[in-house]
Amino acid sequence: MIDNRLTLPDDFRLPAYDGRSIANIPATVAQMLHVPFNGLPALADELWQPIAGGAKRVVIMMLDAFGWNLYQAEQPQLERLVKRAGVVGPLTSIFPSTTVAALSSVWTGAAPAQHGMLGLTMFLPNFATSAQMLAFTPVFGRYPDALVEAGLTPETFLHWPGLGEQLARQGVPTYSFKGREIIHSALSKMHSRGVAADTGVITFTDMLVQMSQLLDGKAGESFYLFAYWPTIDSLSHYRLWDGEASRAEARMLFHQIEHEFLNRLTTRARQDTLFFITADHGQTALPDHIFIEDHPLLLDMLFMQPTGEPRVSYLYARHGRVDDILHYIQTHLSHAMVAIRSTEALAAGLFGPEPHAAVALERLGDVVVIMRGGHMLLNRFQEKKIQQMKGGHGGMTPAEMLAPWLGYRLDGW
Repeated sequence: MIDNRLTLPDDFRLPAYDGRSIANIPATVAQMLHVPFNGLPALADELWQPIAGGAKRVVIMMLDAFGWNLYQAEQPQLERLVKRAGVVGPLTSIFPSTTVAALSSVWTGAAPAQHGMLGLTMFLPNFATSAQMLAFTPVFGRYPDALVEAGLTPETFLHWPGLGEQLARQGVPTYSFKGREIIHSALSKMHSRGVAADTGVITFTDMLVQMSQLLDGKAGESFYLFAYWPTIDSLSHYRLWDGEASRAEARMLFHQIEHEFLNRLTTRARQDTLFFITADHGQTALPDHIFIEDHPLLLDMLFMQPTGEPRVSYLYARHGRVDDILHYIQTHLSHAMVAIRSTEALAAGLFGPEPHAAVALERLGDVVVIMRGGHMLLNRFQEKKIQQMKGGHGGMTPAEMLAPWLGYRLDGW
């Protein structure tokens, strides 16, 4: 639970680490497969137990940025699949609601402050740089895997064991499917610890076919299968979550899930198999840009450029300037953002309960800034890269924080 002494706007949606967040999925998978697990607790009983009895295989399909808002908007078009779901409900993302942190939680069953992946960009003192964690590159230029070349080991970067590792110790293999262009990335290596096979696919249909073949070929065997697909997120950044293209993409993916996967599975492939559809986060429109260079007094209080995300930034104060930063934001920018001491945000459980990774506080800086409404906090270096992006995530609005959870028992489909 988040400490309610932390004062946040009423329109923020807090992460539900105690049993209704995506970070609770791994413990749920472990319970369904009768494997002991070290991490956050499982999801609330009603979100999985009605369909879980006797299951041997669990399949999770994660559609990046398929938020609860998009699910609700398209629910009439998805009616057949929705009606056949055995369990349905919203889950919260983690905080920050961003892919690198969210997928790290889905692959560990730990919250961001526990596994240490606290944002898209993080200050890494050991490498004397702020790093972009999708490409493992310094933020000042794109040099993919430069941090790996500098000595960072992806397999040991997270401060929590992987779900694949925990399942493998009990003899339950994990199989992962994702786009072949990211299969050998540092982030993929970080998440795939203990995975029996990490398969790169060319298209979504290719993914569904290969998943079907695995389920059929290993009929009767117990295992976990995780599949990830990014196209709703990619579209929503540029076409908005409720744009025609993003909504059409969601309908197309569900059509293929139903007709090219579920309807084509053999009886033996369906036996004792559970299938869940979810997302890492949602998206919201971001029309309002605030450039830190337009606030020179605030910039002068900072030791370095902010890290984190445009929707949640981590500020590193010059010595003795923390109170000045908080006062400036409260006085001049409170319409657009909320500022909290990082120690208070961490202690309140906003980034997850204890135990926290030893690096958590140094990666959060001195002040956590959470954006309100459709605002982003940027620097001019980011302006060209982000000026065409209309939507995004990372913050705490319901649009960003809520994801659907649809569960199916495939016996007799």
